[in-house]
Amino acid sequence: MNKYLTIVLAVLTQIAIAQDGKDTAELSFGAYADGYYSYYSNAKEVAYQQHDAIGAYHNNFGLNIAQITGAYHSNRLRGVLTMHAGDIPAIAWSGTYRGLQEANAGVRLAKGLWLDMGFFKTHVGTESFLPKDNHMSIITLGTFYGPFYQSGARLSYDTESEWHIELHAINGYNLHIDNNDFKTFGLLVSHDFTDHFGMSYSSMAGQENVGILNDGYLIYQNGFANWTYDRIDVQLGLDVAFAYQWKGPFSSWLGDPLIAALTTVKYHINEQFAASLRGEIFSDENSINSRQLAPVYGTNTQNSSVSATGGMTIYGGTLGFEYAPNENGFLRVESRMLYDPQAASTVYPTGFSARQAGVNPMLNGRTQVIATAGFYFDKSFKFAR
Repeated sequence: MNKYLTIVLAVLTQIAIAQDGKDTAELSFGAYADGYYSYYSNAKEVAYQQHDAIGAYHNNFGLNIAQITGAYHSNRLRGVLTMHAGDIPAIAWSGTYRGLQEANAGVRLAKGLWLDMGFFKTHVGTESFLPKDNHMSIITLGTFYGPFYQSGARLSYDTESEWHIELHAINGYNLHIDNNDFKTFGLLVSHDFTDHFGMSYSSMAGQENVGILNDGYLIYQNGFANWTYDRIDVQLGLDVAFAYQWKGPFSSWLGDPLIAALTTVKYHINEQFAASLRGEIFSDENSINSRQLAPVYGTNTQNSSVSATGGMTIYGGTLGFEYAPNENGFLRVESRMLYDPQAASTVYPTGFSARQAGVNPMLNGRTQVIATAGFYFDKSFKFAR
């Protein structure tokens, strides 16, 4: 089978080469660093705060991410390698390849049609996990509990009328190495209707071991729209996930789907200053891919002073201000309030020690104040052969 696949790819590559004249290429390098100071209400000592990957440690100066990227793109071949470190990969990545954000290579099969294989950033979601690519540095709970990365193959096609289509075959939800005998398949369709308005739909479906699922079937979908008018940017996003558990005594769809929604409005005061406001809701009452923790006094056999309690519905609001002296960097000050009306506790139990568990569970309410500073650059070198 592998031999025949190799032959087919070789033939398609030669067809693509024949369609071109002179081959032009571009080699690019980039770097990005994002530091922070973060403070949380109701926090205990310097500990990790549940539900966060941006400024995730209370009363702490830290590094959200530092990354370097190298990329090659020609008429027929392309590839990218990004290595990273910091709180984001430490919290959201796992396994042997934690230091790799993406590493993939591709070949052009026809005009506008590419096949890429390797490690990728996720194709699903409204926001990026990188602060520099978002209106605000703090990411929503929907983004935090959504996928960050994937491994597999991507077939992408760009039309002349601004449609972008991707088909994905991947090892699984937030996986580099598959953990069962089944693959997950994904789709992305996006279109810029005008210079000021665009929409995107993405999804993945497959048999997964995630959340409470034990080889259960997961369907995860996202849709978002971006609109700009004069000095105003508006972003609307919605995630909906369904899960079916067929192992165990009962086989059925989990009653309530995961629903995550956000609305962000960013107003550019002038070329350097901007203010943003965002509202969000994250509801995962069946713990499809998340789980609320409750603070408990004492320790258990894992020397942990927190225990998993189940699903949750959390509401949030974020206010932010940005100073961007040029296109290569920013300084942001933001504050987010989260509220969980069904949280197990409103105060930490007497004697609760964050150091025992290494994590502070969120109580029914929490406010975060964070300052982030980011710098990034990209340099490209073009040459012809």
